[in-house]
Amino acid sequence: MPEPTSTSGISLAAVSIALLGPMAGPYALIVFAALAGALWPLSAADTMTRAAGAWLLLRCTLTAVVLTSALSLVLQNQWQIPANEALAPVAFAIGALGNGWRPVFEAVGSALQAVLSRAGGPKP
Repeated sequence: MPEPTSTSGISLAAVSIALLGPMAGPYALIVFAALAGALWPLSAADTMTRAAGAWLLLRCTLTAVVLTSALSLVLQNQWQIPANEALAPVAFAIGALGNGWRPVFEAVGSALQAVLSRAGGPKP
């Protein structure tokens, strides 16, 4: 009798390739790079439960999956780095940022306030 694991039906990779077709490769790259990056904040986190650690890992990975394509296109437009070559480093960096998004959002907010204050300042 064969082992149950050797006769299991369809693997997750086969399902994703069937659903996404040629898009499965870049998304798999983004997910694996984001997971690798998300291990850093997980290893630096204070002792937590397994569920809290899994939630942190999932949150960091999903954030990277959502933001990687847009940031890769920004890199391509600003510095002519091909977007398909920037996927892995961008996903890794976003995953490694982990819970450090608050300072990033505060810096972006400060920059937007400065731009708006200059644009709305007194006009001659």
